[in-house]
Amino acid sequence: MKKRIALTTILLLLAAVLSAASIISAPAATVNLIHNTAITTDELDKEAARYEAMGVQGISKLDILQSLINNEVLMQGAERDGIVISDRQLDSLYATAKANVEAQAGMAISDADFEAEVINQFGSVDEYKEMLRMQVVAQQYLMQEKGAELQNVPTPDESAIQSFYRQNQQGFFQPENVKLAHIYIPKTEDAEKNAEAKALLEKAAAEISSGAMTFEKAVSEYSEDTGSNSRGGDIGWLTADNAVARQGWGDSFCNTVLSMEPGEVSGVLESNTGYHIVKVSVHNDAKILSINDPVSPEDTATVHDYIANLLYMQNQQEVMNRALQSLVSELRSEAQINILYKG
Repeated sequence: MKKRIALTTILLLLAAVLSAASIISAPAATVNLIHNTAITTDELDKEAARYEAMGVQGISKLDILQSLINNEVLMQGAERDGIVISDRQLDSLYATAKANVEAQAGMAISDADFEAEVINQFGSVDEYKEMLRMQVVAQQYLMQEKGAELQNVPTPDESAIQSFYRQNQQGFFQPENVKLAHIYIPKTEDAEKNAEAKALLEKAAAEISSGAMTFEKAVSEYSEDTGSNSRGGDIGWLTADNAVARQGWGDSFCNTVLSMEPGEVSGVLESNTGYHIVKVSVHNDAKILSINDPVSPEDTATVHDYIANLLYMQNQQEVMNRALQSLVSELRSEAQINILYKG
């Protein structure tokens, strides 16, 4: 009786193991450079779905599988040849990625909000960190193995720069813009205090208009924008296409400022955030930039400089792609690769 129970138990356990094995994704390929690794059909399907979500067309699953194989031989080669990214370095990369997003957004982002966006785009924080790790490993490995090749980046010649400008001239458009300074008092939730702030700036505007006080003096006397007070109220440039400024200050305020002439001082202007007296020092109309014009009123770099740098970076990317293809080809020749997926 005991033997029968034991045999029944073994059969049940075996059935459970077989059932679990049946739901494990089949391998699409195996790669063995320093250890045998399977690339599963689930991984292939997931990568294909990612390509589709990005709008990539005209690429087959076999092409995508070859790319996954290239990634795997690259990672195994890097492991074999001593390229390692520690957990501490990975955490630093994650923090840097968050800081870069904040810089692009122009605002602080909470850890929870950043994590939620990472999960939304990449499935999990761990998957995102793995992507970061693979990127850095590949960069360091490529530099270690092909560093000499990466130094031979051709500098674009003058004819290439001029040709690029002629073909893309309409793209070098500078929108209307003004350089401005302001005297500023922010709004509060208290309507009475807002009315007092507006009245105070109307008094300042009258003093400036009458010549009793210079604009710069009024900045130090009245403005609550501590960031610009030491610069005479200077807050830089406003361009007609600045969506962030329009969202923050409002269209009415931006359009009024953009209509002002150099040297003109406004009366009290109301924005979404507060009350301002604005002085415009420079007003540039919209135009197509010449090749020797600055790319923006805030920058000394010219269109010529921009094109030269762009073409150099394109050359650099081509050199890097060739070096990467060479390294992957070498690693694939050393590895045992078995492609099981038939399409």
